[in-house]
Amino acid sequence: MSAVKQWFDRRRLEPGTAAHGPIGVYLTEEHLHLVQLQRQAEEGIVLRSHESLKYPGSRKELLVSSTVISKLFRRALRDGNFIGRNVVSAMPPEQVRVMSVSYPARAAKSAANSIAKLMADRVDGPLTDYVVDYVPTRTVSGDGDRLALVAVSRLEHANAYLDSLESAGLHVDYLEIGSLAIQRLIEFRSSTSEYENVIVVNDGQATSHLTTISGNRLLADQEIRFGVERILNAIAEPLELSINVARDLVLTHGLDPLRTGTDSTDSNLDAEVARTLVQIVRPEFMRLVREIDRAFLFADSESQGEGEKKIMIVGEIAQWPGVAALLGSLTKLRVEKLGLDHMPFATDSEIVAKISDRQAAEMSTAVGLALRGMSVHE
Repeated sequence: MSAVKQWFDRRRLEPGTAAHGPIGVYLTEEHLHLVQLQRQAEEGIVLRSHESLKYPGSRKELLVSSTVISKLFRRALRDGNFIGRNVVSAMPPEQVRVMSVSYPARAAKSAANSIAKLMADRVDGPLTDYVVDYVPTRTVSGDGDRLALVAVSRLEHANAYLDSLESAGLHVDYLEIGSLAIQRLIEFRSSTSEYENVIVVNDGQATSHLTTISGNRLLADQEIRFGVERILNAIAEPLELSINVARDLVLTHGLDPLRTGTDSTDSNLDAEVARTLVQIVRPEFMRLVREIDRAFLFADSESQGEGEKKIMIVGEIAQWPGVAALLGSLTKLRVEKLGLDHMPFATDSEIVAKISDRQAAEMSTAVGLALRGMSVHE
């Protein structure tokens, strides 16, 4: 573990202290996002610059070509009005494994070494082939154990990613866990009890991630078998439709049968079709509900059952009409779409007028990364 820390310390420069923050850099499934925030006396934190570029191919193809990814970074920097070149980024999800690890409380003073010993038995090959980072999630416990959220990435992947950033002229201040950026973003805008338990569902094409947050603590981040492809296939196969037609059905009729379709924008909505779609996708959503229930049980055990519960969703599925209502009806909990209202610049009407809820959601992890060092909570 100490060797890993020395590795990253050698690679990064000291963070700056200017009024503008670092550039948050994140690769979603389809886009590269760069975001920079700025602190202003009266307005608070405002959006200074942002740039989003679609990949020429898939993210997987992008990551194996240092030339292509460096070119994309340089283009984003050229098109955006960014100050400085210091960045905070997170490894792409497919190149990092995140898990919860418990270790003896008596090892608190040497947590890094204890976690390193535990991780040595959980990875293939020597631990020196990996970059390991951790976030303590439980520091006091009656059972004598402490808990940490541990992220592991192969050293070759981390080096290649950092080389791509540096070859584009960027200087990495921090390379952190992506879910930590989401936790920072939610905490920044939160006005509720410190004991509120929040599950963030970040849906992807084949799989999704559940991030569990309790108050100001990031408790867990897990990958689950739930995603766009599974839901659309569940619709397409029995109805003998193409995936694109299945998607059009969902976007037209939604997944909330209580919608009436009386508004002019919903003139094509058929409540009967919506009810049929809900019945078809219910088994897939129940898999998600079971994972959410397990995550909340864990959060309750860590917060002694205190506080309110809330689910937040982000991704393509979150944009489908009626999804929040459907998930709310299945879980009997409050469900929100992560969007503009959760951004640190949500009070800036001029900026908000230029960015849609969907755009804000898409760049939410980059915003959370850009918030590092800008929040009073840090």
